[in-house]
Amino acid sequence: MADKLNYLIIANQAEPFQINNHAAQTGVITDIIASLAQKKPLEISPQVMPFKRYLYEIEKQTYLNWISYGSPTWRSADGNWTQNKRLSNQSLFSAKHIMTTLKDNDQITGFNNALLGKTVILLKGFKYSGLEAMIEQYQMKVLESNSHKSALLALKNSRGDLFIEMKSRVLYSLKQQQIDPTLFKFTSISDTIAPIGIHFSYGDGVANELIEWIDMQILMMKANGEIDDILNRYQ
Repeated sequence: MADKLNYLIIANQAEPFQINNHAAQTGVITDIIASLAQKKPLEISPQVMPFKRYLYEIEKQTYLNWISYGSPTWRSADGNWTQNKRLSNQSLFSAKHIMTTLKDNDQITGFNNALLGKTVILLKGFKYSGLEAMIEQYQMKVLESNSHKSALLALKNSRGDLFIEMKSRVLYSLKQQQIDPTLFKFTSISDTIAPIGIHFSYGDGVANELIEWIDMQILMMKANGEIDDILNRYQ
C-alpha cells in the first residue's frame, strides 16, 4: 500500500528548489521526491501556495502528512519553528548566499559602512539568519519583492542597492529570465550568512519508518551522485 504525502510547494519564490509552471512541477526538491517515488510506492499530492499561506497551513496543521524542505537555521517571523519542526537527519545539499549589486557600483564590496542607509532587496516573507542584525547596524531600508525576477529587475533599475539571496536561486533566475548577468557583481557573504544545509521537512503525521527509509535513500543518492546530477540540471 502506497504511503500518502501532501507535497507543499511554494509558488513563484522557491526556484530552482521548487518550480511550478502550471503544466507540471519540477525543481531540485521535486525531482528528489520523484526519484524516491520510483523506489517505493508513494502517493504524492502537490499543494502549491504562496509562501505566507504555506507557513499558515503548516502552523494550522491543515495537512498532517506533508513533506517539503527546510533548514535548521530558519524560523518564522515570530521566532517559532514552522517548516523546520521535523527535519530529515540527512541534509540533501548545501546552499550559499550571495550579495548581488550592479557591476558599476564600486562602493559596495560587502558588509561595511558603505551600506549605511542603503536599500536591500529581499524576497517577501523570507528571513535570513544573521542578516537582521546587519540591516539594523547599517540602518538599511528593505524593499520586498514577490519573486526573484522582480528583485533582479528592481536592482537593475536602481530601486535598491543590493539583493541578498541564495546563489543558486539568483543564477537560475538570471538564466531563466534572460537577464544579462554581466550587469551584476556577485559577492560571497558566507562570513555573515553561513552556508546552510537543506533538508526534507515533515508534518507530524508522517510515519517515523518512512522518514528513516528516506534518510537511508538520501545517503545512497548522495553516495551514487544522483543528487549531484539533479542539482546540475538547474545550474
